[in-house]
Amino acid sequence: MPFFSFVLNNNVPTNELNLLKDNSILLESNKKYFSKNTKVWKLLNSNNFKSRLKFLRQEKHTHIGKKTNKILFCLPPSVGLGDVIEYGLGVKAIEMQNLFLKVGLAFCEPAICILKNEFNLKNIYGDFISEDEMKEYDGVFHFTSQIQKLDSNKTQRQNIEELIIKYFKVSPYRNKISIKNKRIKRVSIFPISKSPIRTLPSYILNDIIKYLDGQKLYIDLILDHSSIISNEIEKKLELNNIKLYSPKNLYELNKYIKDIEFGIFCDSGPLHLAKLYNKKGLLISTSVNAEKLISNLDQIISYNVRYSSNFCEAPCGLTNIINFNGKHGCYDSLQKTNKIVMRDANKNILHRGDLPKSYKYFINNPVGCIKSIDIYMIKELIKKSLNH
Repeated sequence: MPFFSFVLNNNVPTNELNLLKDNSILLESNKKYFSKNTKVWKLLNSNNFKSRLKFLRQEKHTHIGKKTNKILFCLPPSVGLGDVIEYGLGVKAIEMQNLFLKVGLAFCEPAICILKNEFNLKNIYGDFISEDEMKEYDGVFHFTSQIQKLDSNKTQRQNIEELIIKYFKVSPYRNKISIKNKRIKRVSIFPISKSPIRTLPSYILNDIIKYLDGQKLYIDLILDHSSIISNEIEKKLELNNIKLYSPKNLYELNKYIKDIEFGIFCDSGPLHLAKLYNKKGLLISTSVNAEKLISNLDQIISYNVRYSSNFCEAPCGLTNIINFNGKHGCYDSLQKTNKIVMRDANKNILHRGDLPKSYKYFINNPVGCIKSIDIYMIKELIKKSLNH
C-alpha cells in the first residue's frame, strides 16, 4: 500500500498520468507532492518517466498526538466510490462535533464532487496533496494504521463509518431528507460492481427484469460501458422493454440516483449514493455481509446469500477475488480456507497481480455464493418492498 512523495523536473498535468480527466490538475515542477495512487507509483517507478522525475520516496505513516488541533485524514489507496462515501460520512461526523480547529480529507479522488456538494467538506484533496498543503495540519491520520480493522477491509469488509464514529466517539451524520410515499412505477437496477464476486449475474438479471415487466413496471438498467465486467454481463442480457443507461461520470450517476423511485443494488457505489438520499430499494449481497453496508437503514431491505462449502461460508467478507500464489479466485474457487490463505499468502500481493484479467472468467463461471442466489426469494422481497 504505497504512500509516497515526489518532485518533478517539469510541470505535468495529471491527465498525462492516466488518471481521470474530469479532475485534471497541474503538478508543478520543483514542488513536493504526496500521493497513494498505485498507478502513479508504478508510472513514476518506470524507466519511461525517469527523465521527468527529480525525487521519489516511499513515506511512513505517522500517528497523531494528543494535542492535534488541525487534522488531515488520509484514505487508503485504491478505494472505490462506496468506501469514499463511508469515509466521508465518518469525517463529516467528526467535523460536526468540532473536535478539531480544521479537518481535511486526502486521497479521495473517486468522490470529490460528492464530498464537496453533498457533505459540504471544504478541505478535500484528490490523488495529490502538496507539501505546503500538508504543512497546514499538525496531525496526519491514516485510517488503516490507526483503526486496525480497516487495514483488512478488502478481505473482511467492515462498516467503515461505524468504526470511525466509534473511534472518535461521535454521533453519525445524516442529511435530513423528507420522503414522500407514493406508488412506485419505475425500478432502477444497478447490477455492476468493480468485482465479479459482488456483481449480479446475467441470468439473475434476466429473471428480475421479466418479473418486473410482468408487474407492468418501467425498468431502467444502469451499466458502465467503461467496465470489463459490465460489458461482459451485457452480452447475455435480454434487453426488451427496458431503458439502458451508462452514466459518463459520477456527476451524471449522482444526478440520476437522486431521482430514482426504487433501486435494486449489488454492493457497489450506487448503493452508497442511494443511502445518502434515503432512497427505497433492495440490496442483493453475496460475499459481503449486508449488515456491514446498510445497518440502521430502514429504506433499503437486504438479501444476503447463504452458502457454505469445505472452504468458505458466505458472506466471507471478500470484496474481490484475490491473488493466492499466482492463482486468482475466492476461497471456494481456490479451495483454500481463509485460515490457510492468511497463513501462507504474501498479504501485500493478495490484491495485486493483474486481477482484472480474470474478471471475464469469473463473470462466465460464477463462484459458489453467486450461484446460490435464490431468485424466488428475490422476487418475494421485491414484491414485499413494492407493496409496502
